[in-house]
Amino acid sequence: MKNIYKNFSLPIENEQLINLEKFTNKFSNIQKAWLSGYFWALSNQNEQHDNNDETLLQAPIVTILTASQTGNARSLSMLLHDHFSKHNIKSNMINASDYQFKKINKEKFLIIITSTQGEGEPPEEALPFYNFLMSNKAPKINDLYYSVFSLGDSSYEFFCQAGKDFDNKIHELGGIRLIDRVDADIDYTVIAGKWREDLSKNLKKIFKKYNNIEFRDVLKENNNNNIILYTKKRPFHATLLVNQKITGRNSIKDIRHIEINLDDSNISYKPGDALGIWYENDSQLVMELLDLLHIPLSTEIIKEEKKIKIFDVLKNNFELTVNTTNIVKSYAALSHNKILQSIILDKKKLQSYVVHTPIIDMIKSSPIEIDCKQLLNILRPLTPRLYSISSSQLEIENEVHITVALVQYFMNNRLHVGGASGYLSHRLKENENVKIFIENNNNFRLPNDNSMPIIMIGAGTGIAPFRAFMQHRDNENAKGKNWLFFGNQSFTEDFLYHIEWKRYYEKKLLTKIDLAWSRDQKEKIYIQDKIKSQGPEIWNWINEGVYIYVCGDALNMAKDVELALLQVLIDHANMSLEQAEEFFNNLRIQKRYQRDIY
Repeated sequence: MKNIYKNFSLPIENEQLINLEKFTNKFSNIQKAWLSGYFWALSNQNEQHDNNDETLLQAPIVTILTASQTGNARSLSMLLHDHFSKHNIKSNMINASDYQFKKINKEKFLIIITSTQGEGEPPEEALPFYNFLMSNKAPKINDLYYSVFSLGDSSYEFFCQAGKDFDNKIHELGGIRLIDRVDADIDYTVIAGKWREDLSKNLKKIFKKYNNIEFRDVLKENNNNNIILYTKKRPFHATLLVNQKITGRNSIKDIRHIEINLDDSNISYKPGDALGIWYENDSQLVMELLDLLHIPLSTEIIKEEKKIKIFDVLKNNFELTVNTTNIVKSYAALSHNKILQSIILDKKKLQSYVVHTPIIDMIKSSPIEIDCKQLLNILRPLTPRLYSISSSQLEIENEVHITVALVQYFMNNRLHVGGASGYLSHRLKENENVKIFIENNNNFRLPNDNSMPIIMIGAGTGIAPFRAFMQHRDNENAKGKNWLFFGNQSFTEDFLYHIEWKRYYEKKLLTKIDLAWSRDQKEKIYIQDKIKSQGPEIWNWINEGVYIYVCGDALNMAKDVELALLQVLIDHANMSLEQAEEFFNNLRIQKRYQRDIY
């Protein structure tokens, strides 16, 4: 090395050069190439510090915190991150489950994009952060600039409540609003675009007060190697392979096992992910709606510079099965119906009316003559439905399976059927195309170490992801113990995938199984009862490092299960309720307590 550089004046002493040669001899050529880049980056950092050390230390980074339940908040966060990059604003995007929330008082700029679930609760991945923020442990954050974009569905009583809670609490703790909180309904695209523009303008104004440096996003876009990535906006046109009813003939439930072909898609997914389905509305429902409003089926409208029949627009682009408070208010204004106008003045009556009166029944009670534009202004855009994936690609490769419960109920002397579940269960035929995409769920994942034990708790179609879990563990020869708690109405009619679970138990992959049937005996038995009866053993598994998974109804089942698990800690670990809640919050942070609830 001395000979190579003998004709050059080196900015390094001879002794340093000798030590460097000894040091680098231990590395491969690839490692040396990496080190060259590493030292180059260090030199640039040092140069910047030399030029303006104080200014660099003040360079603001905006944290984008995404709290998502169905993927919409995550998608918006990615759009905001890209928007900031184009506007020379440096940002980091973090999932709420990975956020070090105890250091929130160190943040300077925080953007929260969150959805709401259940009775106004935040998404599952944001619960630890939410609980911390609402507790007396939350610090003062007087130097924090923040903004909240809240996603919700106005058909629910607690519209955007999680976002409201985050916004109000951070402001109470001293945070400074960059711009006012936005509460967005299902059709949020336009309002989100305006929010991004307003947010970046206000940030730049504040940055000028900070210092005069412009910032560049350092995160690179992934190179997808020309592989098409199918998304909600660009779904894959797959083929339906199997539609099989898996409840008994005497069951009051109609639950279907659906298999979809992924050939030629390059789509991959993991156990815990969800499948997005773009469905079509029932043709009979569309025709009845148009007939009530005196709109001919052949009427055409201009959509994206093309003439399209109103029938096709309603069938493919608008929500027709779920009523909302805004739809009722809009129709009351158009129809001048005195009963509707009275109902919208009383919040409780309005909420009850929305729950018990589908759109078609509302219009049937007061049909009027309106044009296409007025009708479409009332309705909401159709959005895809998400279903927990019930298969592992380690076993079935180019397929994806889901478990679908048909939503059907009698109301106002007629049978009503869910939009997506009716489409998948009855209207979509085998070998027909269905538009799909994968919605990743990194907050419902098997442990990286497959020797760790897991407990799976689900009711009804909540068993779906656990079928995927078992297929995956079976095919990777996992050594960890597996325990299933499953509940439904009847053993003979409603034990979903019974033969498969029996096979797993016989081959000892399924270590334990506890079943709760609510209708097979006089006294109803639920999952939470089984959990309490197995308290000592559950506590033993917790001490062994178990990962606990819950899937099912958020309003009832998931809450009852959590109360039962808390009771296990109180009874068998000698904890107070407060200690038990803190214990489970820590399990959430460690990803050892994960829920996929809806």
